[in-house]
Amino acid sequence: MRRDLLAQGVVLALGGGGMRGVAHLGVLAELEAAGVEVRAIAGTSSGALLGALWLVEGSSGAIERVRAFVASGRARPIPDIGAATTGSGPGRAWRRLRHGLALLAALLTHSHLTGEEVVDHVGFFLPETNVESLPRPFLAVAADNATGEEVWVGRGSLRLAVAASSAMPGLSPPIAWEGRRLQDGGAVAEIPVAAARSLGSPVVAVEVSEALPAGNPDRDRLPRAMFRAAAMGWQALRRRLLAEADSVIAPAVNHFHWAEYRAVEEAVSEGRVATRKFLADLT
Repeated sequence: MRRDLLAQGVVLALGGGGMRGVAHLGVLAELEAAGVEVRAIAGTSSGALLGALWLVEGSSGAIERVRAFVASGRARPIPDIGAATTGSGPGRAWRRLRHGLALLAALLTHSHLTGEEVVDHVGFFLPETNVESLPRPFLAVAADNATGEEVWVGRGSLRLAVAASSAMPGLSPPIAWEGRRLQDGGAVAEIPVAAARSLGSPVVAVEVSEALPAGNPDRDRLPRAMFRAAAMGWQALRRRLLAEADSVIAPAVNHFHWAEYRAVEEAVSEGRVATRKFLADLT
């Protein structure tokens, strides 16, 4: 991207990534500090939540709110299907048993959260207001559970819009919105470049996706092998989405698990670092 294009302001496409998405707040803080106008935001999942939070609170307030959420104890540990049990010795057998029991409990549970609990969690961060009342245009990107269609929510309750974009399948049921049942938009548009483009240009995508997990095809058990194969598909889709953006900022947070709640400060820092590099590299 040329520096003269940046002078007119940017539209951000904030990708999903759970706690990795906290890096978005570092990106936004650095853009603010550099005097770059963010004219509109489209967000998927945590990108929707943190983009909306920034629009309501600004950078400092948004970061403090995330810290308060982690300190509140509301964050729940979630077992990772693709996790490896590393190490050796007697502790390894115990780790494998504990991981297996956690996965079994997850498989036997319909949802970890009800739809009401998802909206309540979003309410910890966001006030009860409408999307139309935000100071800049905003779209929360979700997926229609029945059709797989990408859905852009740009009106009505802000909490409901963000909850719909963040309702991860298996962890919560889809969220009802205007006669549809919506779930986490990461399934179809992990980085919502098309939605952002509908709000203007140039579009800067912020990518906070998980790295492709390491694998051993000769030793991996079925859940891990299937998870890694699915991750390859997500990675290919992600590349196609990013190719449609005018520029990409990619904070180095891909190694974090999406529920690694202790990584707030590092995620914000990596967002700042990546944005400073992006600004310095402009021609």
